[in-house]
Amino acid sequence: MSFQLSILKILAGQAHGRASIEVVKQHLAIYYSSGPEWRARMKRIASRAPQLDIFGQRLIEREAGCWIITDEGRKTLEMLELVDVGAMQGQVKREIAQEREDG
Repeated sequence: MSFQLSILKILAGQAHGRASIEVVKQHLAIYYSSGPEWRARMKRIASRAPQLDIFGQRLIEREAGCWIITDEGRKTLEMLELVDVGAMQGQVKREIAQEREDG
């Protein structure tokens, strides 16, 4: 699922939410070879949407030679990222509280 989430993220960052399959592949290669941070982030966010199916849920449309993120795809990505940010903020707050208790 993190692979599908990466595709959503790539398309959301493209002009008009549209990219050729080749451009998507290039971005994926860069992201997944740039270090463990991208993979970890996508895996963490994807864990919040285990049933994600970008084509089956019509989050991405296919046209000859390109993929396009739909409005629903943008909303889904935004929601998942907001949930992740909230969870990460909660983790930081728990760590700070734990440090105060320990210190």
